[in-house]
Amino acid sequence: MSGINVYAHYTSEEDYSDLDYSGACERLASAIACKTIDQGDRTDNAPFERLHALVRSSYPHIMAASSFEEVGRNLLITCPGTEPSLPCVLLLAHQDVVPVVPGTEKDWLHDAFAGELDETFIWGRGALDIKDMLMGELEALEYLLARGERPRRTVILAFGADEETSSTGATELAGLLKERDVRADWLLDEGTTTIIDGAMWGAAGHVLTDVCISQKGYLDLRLDAHGEGGHSSNPFGGTSLEHLCVAIARIAESRPTPKLTPIVEDTFRTLAPYITEEPLHTLVQDVHSNAEKIADLAATRRDLYPFVATTMAVDMLQGGSAAPNVMPGDASATINFRLLPGTTADDVLAWVERAVQGTGVTATLVHTTPAGRMDSTDSPGYAEVAEALGHYYGNVDVAPSFVCGGTDAIRYEAVCDSILRVIPFRPTPEEEATGVHGVNERISRRTYAQGIRVLVRLLERTIL
Repeated sequence: MSGINVYAHYTSEEDYSDLDYSGACERLASAIACKTIDQGDRTDNAPFERLHALVRSSYPHIMAASSFEEVGRNLLITCPGTEPSLPCVLLLAHQDVVPVVPGTEKDWLHDAFAGELDETFIWGRGALDIKDMLMGELEALEYLLARGERPRRTVILAFGADEETSSTGATELAGLLKERDVRADWLLDEGTTTIIDGAMWGAAGHVLTDVCISQKGYLDLRLDAHGEGGHSSNPFGGTSLEHLCVAIARIAESRPTPKLTPIVEDTFRTLAPYITEEPLHTLVQDVHSNAEKIADLAATRRDLYPFVATTMAVDMLQGGSAAPNVMPGDASATINFRLLPGTTADDVLAWVERAVQGTGVTATLVHTTPAGRMDSTDSPGYAEVAEALGHYYGNVDVAPSFVCGGTDAIRYEAVCDSILRVIPFRPTPEEEATGVHGVNERISRRTYAQGIRVLVRLLERTIL
């Protein structure tokens, strides 16, 4: 991403000149000042209540035309269309933000929850993740309604309250929509935010962005090794830690070969005309036939590795001895896996159990979220999202991809035919470098305004 002047790709900034962009920035700053951090049963509800009140008071045309439901701390806003037989459109965002890392408070130029606004930036936690999305979606719909437009399709805004922790809010909202027999044509949720140089894909000098049509799954798996402890002078049969280390090594050595999912095949196929780096240039002339070779090559590159592999990270070890001459008792390790679309938790468990057979180590699934359904570039909404991005970010090609992290969107698969994960706000490298979950999170007024234009155009082309 470094070296790209993002603003040089901004186009059509004169569109919707009657939209109150200054007021939109002020409203985003006010939303940031609501310290909406989810802490489970210890959550302070007051900031969420203030955010809800802000939404009700800031968007009178939405409030007049829509139902406004508080489902716990979650929000469900339904703006009925004039043709109720049409599938609706779902706009997602989450209200909650991550806390400031203790000890970094002094590094913030502005208080993370003050909602500071200067001539250039809106500052604070949530400016990029993702109160810009939440408020921007409301701004776009409010603008169209204030202009006198009447949507043909029903528009539903679903704002969960705990995406950064458990996503139980999104699960509840999606369940409620399913009970009501709601069917969405397409859904927009957070995803990538970047405009990048295509060098990581072998297309150096070609500028691109992506629309994610799936997401990787999440799995925490615990390994347990039993140990009797005792004096280390007779470690007959090995210690629990030894067995654990052998098991981990076997898992690492036996991990599945890299592979191209249909989505990443499509990514390379889309970018093939611009890929100049060999041997990729030759291989992508027939992506499907050369899929194994492309996957093997991609797996050797840091940036591409997560797109072709179910990754494993050994992050936690417990149970070591307090002294070097005392053997440990029971020991355990926790491994975090991120599952390629098409790979299940049971697939990983079977792989792990085969690898550790004979070591005396047992494997247990601790927590899992499945990988997302693999949608298609032919699915509803994809072309319209790609067009809107292309209209406002010139000389930037759109390619399909998937999110390597997680989003609330997966909870809505049962009610939606096409899930699109992309944030329309394209910050500068400096804004993004430390902003998301980092220090001095901020979004420029210009970036925020351009993203709102993307959303307005997208809604104009799909709901009116």
